[in-house]
Amino acid sequence: MILKIVLYSAVALIVYGCAVTIANRSSQSSRGEAPVTRSTKRPLAGFELSLVTWNLGYGGLGEESDFVADGGTHTLPLRRSDVGKNIDGIRRELGRIDADVFLLQEIAVSSWLNYWHDVRGALAQRFQGYDETYEADIATKLLPPPLRIEHGTAIYSRRHMASAAIEPLPLEDIHYGGLLRKFYRMHIARLPLAAGSVEWVIINVHLAAFDEGARVRRQQLHEAIVFAQREYAKGNHVLIGGDFNMEVARDHFPHRTEMKDRFWLHDFPTDEVPAGWGLAFDLRTPTVRTVHKAYVLGESYTTVIDGFIHSPNVEVVSERGIDLGFKYSDHQPVLLQVRVK
Repeated sequence: MILKIVLYSAVALIVYGCAVTIANRSSQSSRGEAPVTRSTKRPLAGFELSLVTWNLGYGGLGEESDFVADGGTHTLPLRRSDVGKNIDGIRRELGRIDADVFLLQEIAVSSWLNYWHDVRGALAQRFQGYDETYEADIATKLLPPPLRIEHGTAIYSRRHMASAAIEPLPLEDIHYGGLLRKFYRMHIARLPLAAGSVEWVIINVHLAAFDEGARVRRQQLHEAIVFAQREYAKGNHVLIGGDFNMEVARDHFPHRTEMKDRFWLHDFPTDEVPAGWGLAFDLRTPTVRTVHKAYVLGESYTTVIDGFIHSPNVEVVSERGIDLGFKYSDHQPVLLQVRVK
């Protein structure tokens, strides 16, 4: 009897393992509407708009962290208390920023990757009263909560968000752990200026980071710009913001980092930006650091990969990187002020 139980249990585990593998490896990225959560009726967007982009590093990549994918030695944050410190700092700094729209990347839902801290839940109070759209770009299937992983992108707006959508982008040919795949997408929010009028079309992107020669990143950028051009042709005012994972200025800040620890960095292809369109990156303030070791000012390589692309009918009033010393994330926020041209 005991032998049968052991045998049946082993068969059940094998079948479950096969089902998990098939479900996760066969997942496909899709386009369609993204859910919008509205807590109150928000006013319509005006002719001026302020936006922030910030990659939060799922709460696990503060100043003390290194990460194995970037050439470091750790897969997990060093201590659970470090994640708590990072999330508290992120929430506090977001509370100090006055902006209409927040484009955030790597918002984690509770999982073992950051010692079961719920970053999205922690931001709920800060963005109370905002319209929100969230979409997971990494999410395991058929795994119970202790093993489940989910994080993604979000857009929070204190102006009325009429709708949100997802458009797929080319994928890396990578399955993390032989199982899990990241889905790259444009996360799009539409903010009408008036009923039945043209819109602010806000596109949140988080492009690939470890594709060889930046081939996939360039394809993703190209497709995002093609989509943005179609929206501009309709008369809309278009902004692409987020983490482009390609540097706008190389060796711009003091450092002592060897080239081998900068293996994932490639130049931003400015030739992909159409005539009349503009870039809004603050070259005075770095937005990302290398994570092959803990952050050290003047030693760690820092550069600018986070910012915005805007359509010709949008005028940039100002762009400003916010220097937090990489205390809470391996990225730093960028604040943009724009108006209708």
